[in-house]
Amino acid sequence: MDSYRHLEEYDEWSQKPQANPVDPIILKEMDEGSFSDVPFLADVSKLGTTSRFDRQYLKLGKEFIPEKKRIDYVLVHPHITEQMKKEMDSDELKKENKKEKLRKIFESRLRKEGFYIQKEVIGKNCYKKLHCPFKKLCYEAEKVNMEMPLEGCKAQKEESSYLCSDFIKNKFETDNVVDYISAPFQMDRIHLFKGYKDPTNFFRPAIRSLLINHMLINLDIRNECEAILKEGDDEEGGICGCLKRSSPAVEDEDAKDKVLQKIAFPYLKLKGVYTDNLILHEASTRSKLREEDKEEEKEDAAQQVFDPRREMDDTWTKFTKFQPLWKIRDYFGEKIAFYFAWSGTLTTTLWIPMLFGFAIFIYGLVASINRELSSNNYNSTSIDNSTVTSKITAAVAGALGVIKEAFDNDVTPYFAMVICLWGTIFLEIWKQKNARLAYEWDVEEFEETEPDRPEFYGIKYRKDPVTKQDDWFYPIKRQMIKFLFSGAVLMFMVCVVLASVVGVIVYRVIASVNYCPSTTSGGCVMLTTVVSSVLNAISIFLLGKLYDYVAKKLTNWENHRTQTMYDDALIIKLFAFQFANNYASCFYIAFFRGRFDYAGILGIGTAYTDECEGTCMSQLSFQVLTLMISKPLPKLFSDVILPFFKRKWRNRPDCLRCACSCRKNQVDELEEKAYKNPEKVTFLEKELLKDKLGDFTMGEYTEKIIQYGFLMLFAASFPLAPLFALLTNLIDIRVDAKRLLWWYRRPVAIVAEDIGTWYVILNFVNFCGVISNAFLIAFTSSWGSKYDTITKLWIAIAFEHIVFALKFVLAYLIPDVPGDVALAVRRRANCLYRESTCR
Repeated sequence: MDSYRHLEEYDEWSQKPQANPVDPIILKEMDEGSFSDVPFLADVSKLGTTSRFDRQYLKLGKEFIPEKKRIDYVLVHPHITEQMKKEMDSDELKKENKKEKLRKIFESRLRKEGFYIQKEVIGKNCYKKLHCPFKKLCYEAEKVNMEMPLEGCKAQKEESSYLCSDFIKNKFETDNVVDYISAPFQMDRIHLFKGYKDPTNFFRPAIRSLLINHMLINLDIRNECEAILKEGDDEEGGICGCLKRSSPAVEDEDAKDKVLQKIAFPYLKLKGVYTDNLILHEASTRSKLREEDKEEEKEDAAQQVFDPRREMDDTWTKFTKFQPLWKIRDYFGEKIAFYFAWSGTLTTTLWIPMLFGFAIFIYGLVASINRELSSNNYNSTSIDNSTVTSKITAAVAGALGVIKEAFDNDVTPYFAMVICLWGTIFLEIWKQKNARLAYEWDVEEFEETEPDRPEFYGIKYRKDPVTKQDDWFYPIKRQMIKFLFSGAVLMFMVCVVLASVVGVIVYRVIASVNYCPSTTSGGCVMLTTVVSSVLNAISIFLLGKLYDYVAKKLTNWENHRTQTMYDDALIIKLFAFQFANNYASCFYIAFFRGRFDYAGILGIGTAYTDECEGTCMSQLSFQVLTLMISKPLPKLFSDVILPFFKRKWRNRPDCLRCACSCRKNQVDELEEKAYKNPEKVTFLEKELLKDKLGDFTMGEYTEKIIQYGFLMLFAASFPLAPLFALLTNLIDIRVDAKRLLWWYRRPVAIVAEDIGTWYVILNFVNFCGVISNAFLIAFTSSWGSKYDTITKLWIAIAFEHIVFALKFVLAYLIPDVPGDVALAVRRRANCLYRESTCR
């Protein structure tokens, strides 16, 4: 199986691209036939001049490797037949005709830009398969200032002198990519860049998807379709965030200012002109085994020359191998690669606190067992005279009591200090890792050249201070008003979360006082513990879904200019909610439960108090344990269990298919075809059956940092937190690798230079962790219970001052950029200078 989906496998292209009027390709001296396979040299006899870019390829002669056409992008829309149009009413027909006109305009513009478009009808949908020629990709890469590796400029790598480095490299390392010094891409200097003789493989897969997606979302057809859009203004005008045609008089008093907005692919998709889009995975010899749960076929070795998914599956999904970060970056882009690099660094650094925490737990467990055996509570006579059920109940209760006391022992204050210092060490190690990867991947200056989001709209013109050209912008005063309103909504939603937590607490206290005395112990547990837990879970789920929707709507309304600014704003909103939603109950148990309700909860009576059973530290330990175990369960269901049953459902027997035959849709038809005639299912159809990945990094970062918060904020109460975090992360990385490689559609690659605002949030969690652990040790732990209130306060102040001082010293001593990376940056600058002067 050829891993490139060459379009020569299909029918001939329905349309040929028009010649590029900006840069005509011509040369009279050369024989036209000798370059018949070179798309951008096909019209060489028509005019008498060529660009420097074209002359470089004309010089190559037989060294040139012809470009192979491949499916770079797929656009999907319903296939409407003439018979279907006859059955439509007048309004439906008018809307459908409008969509068809917009499609024709957009696709005609794509051909003018140089795209090849091939049409294929599958069932009720029509699929437009796009191929972008090499020269158009080069033009776009130069436009966005893409960094590309230089030919013959290998980056010098410092060899490690440690004795175990060779062993680690041979046994665990998975990246064997040679790093080259890179420079901003220039078409006129194409001969300076690595691999320019092979246009098919010059751009790595992630760059191709990024550049083509960038073209589609910025291809403005507003001028061509303005008359068509006005036909539907009464019905549809103004409802789309991509097309905000407010009157200039409403937005600004200056009548000369104009509203400017691109009408590109995002707008067309929102209006239903196109219903879906996808970037196909590279075909793999392992697809049948991983995607369809069928036996892997034997493949000829010659057919496995380029199989990136198989290469990553051999290493990325294995517990005994390091992550292939370079391969992840080349296939999925820097944004996803940085997430896995950060997650891997977190997992690696967790080993030392995990071992220390486990040792502390064993110490506490032994001490707790000794206290239990020597206490007067251990009464063998009463146990011998009880029933079997009572014996089991007593044994379970005794074991739980021993484990609860094991978490709260005399050594936990030292563990809390170690975890607080570990947080700083982890962030410093990550900064060094980030600096190294940003240098090697050539994305240090990405955000400075990041293009506008297609959804961004301006309402005023101004002169760009750098280019002196007309530039549109959105006034900062209006945006600040929107920020203030979003902040108010955020605070209101956080208050709603806190109110829901208080409501569950009030219910539990009232149920335990008013109803438990008249019921059995089992009924009391059901009324208080089980029902309150269910109510809390329902509250968290419903408020979480509601706030996710509200946060995205608010962030869209704020009109951020770049994708990075948009992501940062959304991250802050989501984390603020998640912080309150996940940690509110833990903070209540740690610092408020049973301390300030002398007149009863909400002042309804002294009998209605919410006291801790045993010590509040042991209650907090079990609360953190419960949350750390339960948090990954929804992800396990959605990422592993649900896709597994979906694949099994596609292979369900005929009797189950007949029951649902009356309500078939496009996916059902594809599933039936895959079941009855699997050998006739095309690669495109297999990709359509996969679910969309969505915003992968947003959800993953949120989950990991909430877990990191349990580890940092409540370290003193739960020494086993690093162990649970380590096990969860080791499994989660491999599950996510399977998801990305086999189970979900391929995401659009996104360039990034770091993990963005998540680093600021990690610093915030570290700061809160010091304060939280200081007060846990002084006011909640059994170690601090022997002191009076003033002494406890001094203990908290001393702890946080000592830890903050040590954290500052560690951050100062550990450099943000490794020495070899700083030296490599200087070498790169020298190499670029020599290349520019010598060539």
